[in-house]
Amino acid sequence: MLNYSITEADFLYRRFSIKDEPNYAVFWKLVNGSKVPSSAAFKTKQNENGLSVNIAALTTPEATVKNSKEFGVAEISASTPIKLGYLCKHNPQPENDAHAIIVGDTKPIAKKLSKAITQVFRF
Repeated sequence: MLNYSITEADFLYRRFSIKDEPNYAVFWKLVNGSKVPSSAAFKTKQNENGLSVNIAALTTPEATVKNSKEFGVAEISASTPIKLGYLCKHNPQPENDAHAIIVGDTKPIAKKLSKAITQVFRF
């Protein structure tokens, strides 16, 4: 597959855990009775150099979620991280041509990313 160039016009999908178990409950909060991702769902882990996302133009929320009993999918505009100075880079994987990363440590912008959610998909 050709390398896709992510622009501010693109949307990104971020998969987030919806499990009720204590270890996973930090990744979501209830808003009007629906589970939506908290800022924790947008933070890179210590050993990561980027936040894993899918490019909406290249996939579907259903393909992003894989296991709907454990995950939901949030959509954000790529313009949010780009305007905050982050590179969004297509990073295809063997099983996922739509994979991309928001390059760098996203902890400083995690709250802004969670506030930039345009849609949440539950299946």
